[in-house]
Amino acid sequence: MLLAIFKPNVKVLSLFALLAFICVGGVIQTYAFIDDVSEVPKPPLYDVLKPIDLWFPWMLFSTPIHMLGNVFNLWWMLEYFPEFVAGFKLPPASIVYAYIVSCCTVYCWKKWFKHSRHKGRLIVLSIIIAAIINPPFAFINMPLTLNLLTFTISGFTLTAIVILVYTILFHGLCKGTSLLIETRGTIGKT
Repeated sequence: MLLAIFKPNVKVLSLFALLAFICVGGVIQTYAFIDDVSEVPKPPLYDVLKPIDLWFPWMLFSTPIHMLGNVFNLWWMLEYFPEFVAGFKLPPASIVYAYIVSCCTVYCWKKWFKHSRHKGRLIVLSIIIAAIINPPFAFINMPLTLNLLTFTISGFTLTAIVILVYTILFHGLCKGTSLLIETRGTIGKT
């Protein structure tokens, strides 16, 4: 039963492709913080991905992985990760995490979230939170360019998707925990 959750299907693979794109693109965009170091070459696709805000959504999405890395002191494992180019590691932990999250999100959506009476409110709440932490109107006081508009809207949209994914997972966790408690209570009474 549990392994069936991780079976690939179109919905899982579509969400996984988006989350993996955020992960890989976020690593590539990390170059923006060190582009003045001549020893570190520009990673592939850096210029192509520059107009899209992937770094912030990646940081938001990978926060649990970073927290677990700190709690369990796993950062020494980075030396074994393959490199894109000098100084840029492929994020295999984030990519595996993206697949697991994709599978669990699709499962929670089908099982609980899709028919929840709170679905609409939770989706709106996810969008409001995204608008607060990565506002889609940040360019108001700047000269409007296509690159700025693309960067701002993509950052907001991808942030909203990440928050919605975590909202669906949290809702599923609450529902699953509630069912587990009810089941244990029913078993204990018989």
